[in-house]
Amino acid sequence: QIEEKATQILRKCRVSTAPVNILKVAQMLGAKVGFQPFREELSGMLVRKDDQIIIGVNSRHPKTRQRFTIAHELGHWQLGHQGELFLDKTLRSRSVSIKKRDQRAAEGTDKEEIDANAFAAAILMPESLLIAAVERRLRGDDGYAIDRLVGDLAGEFEVSSQAMEHRLTNLGMMIPS
Repeated sequence: QIEEKATQILRKCRVSTAPVNILKVAQMLGAKVGFQPFREELSGMLVRKDDQIIIGVNSRHPKTRQRFTIAHELGHWQLGHQGELFLDKTLRSRSVSIKKRDQRAAEGTDKEEIDANAFAAAILMPESLLIAAVERRLRGDDGYAIDRLVGDLAGEFEVSSQAMEHRLTNLGMMIPS
């Protein structure tokens, strides 16, 4: 249902090509997005204030990370995760989310974090667009190296190679090494 939710939003926002303009999608859904030079470990945040949704993004992070952060925070909102404040940090290469109210920390195992990441992947790398992009590249090129494929796709979808590799693996299009 995460895939379906992302597909519905992309359809509603009339997105049919890669890369997905995630900033525009967020704004069309009614979120305000701001970029600030946060401390390095803070990727972003989602704040619910009155009837407003505010997404804060670390302007010091690479563009691909910023895009994933916007999509991840949208995931918390669109998937109905409860809380007024979500802080998404990276500590020792592990993603951690802290929610205001219960101060629950999630270290990559929390279902809401996993779901927000899955939503981010689905909205930034829609399955149908990804399949078409893979088929275009593999048509007539039997010697397409997997690293080159991942890198080319990451460039087209404006995501990190790591995010692309995870997405291809999760869609069953690639077997992890």
